[in-house]
Amino acid sequence: MNIICFPFERVVEINTFILETEPGMKGVVDIPKLQGALGRVDNAIVYEGLDDIFDIAAKYTASIAISHALPDANKRTGLVVALEYLSLNEHELTTDNELMADAVRDLVIGKINENDFADVLYAQYSQDSTSE
Repeated sequence: MNIICFPFERVVEINTFILETEPGMKGVVDIPKLQGALGRVDNAIVYEGLDDIFDIAAKYTASIAISHALPDANKRTGLVVALEYLSLNEHELTTDNELMADAVRDLVIGKINENDFADVLYAQYSQDSTSE
């Protein structure tokens, strides 16, 4: 498997786009904190053997959303990064916005863990691939 790692610049671009097109507070990105959040994903891949793309996507969502390195839209940005990661790995999702928003919220507040969130992503993918 070809591992795709997100550079912090791309995450900032995604966050900027979200804040230009949706409500949210603009401000300064804490680059070291964002790099630390992304580093957690890279470390899990390299040192913990994380290799399932849905688990990696879930870790991107959790790491970005929980780090609060962005001025606003941390959860939305985390989810968009996960969806882009899946897309780059040829797993397109047409998401149920309400389901995904609830799942990201539940992930951030600890109601579900990263494995549960990965299962939500996979279930959404499975549903999409069987409806084609």
